[in-house]
Amino acid sequence: MTNQRIVAIGYIVLALLAGFFLEHVLLAVFGAFGPTQPLTRPLAGDWTWCSVIGLGLTVATAVYLWTNPRTHEVSLEIVAELRKVSWPSFAETRAATIAVVLFSLIAAVVLGVFDVAWQWVTDKIQNPTL
Repeated sequence: MTNQRIVAIGYIVLALLAGFFLEHVLLAVFGAFGPTQPLTRPLAGDWTWCSVIGLGLTVATAVYLWTNPRTHEVSLEIVAELRKVSWPSFAETRAATIAVVLFSLIAAVVLGVFDVAWQWVTDKIQNPTL
């Protein structure tokens, strides 16, 4: 798959994700005000004017970014650099994840012991009869 195709797919996927997110934001915003509530009513099926506006804005933004030479060049450079990355294998990723989880648990236990110890010391200082 060429870098050009990966960038195009990335723009399409990001435009769709951002469009659906913007649709929900617009539904919340337009639903809060009386004059704009007709924009939240269904047009056909689950589609509302918020769906059309949200997806339209993000598709227009994606087309603008695709046709802008500067952002298009940067996108191609990003894909080219990501192709040079040596990604870890599944076994390496699993081992690193297990190590992070274990050390996080050990750190949590150590911090918990220090917390209990310092709480006991401060309680003894503030109220020696305990």
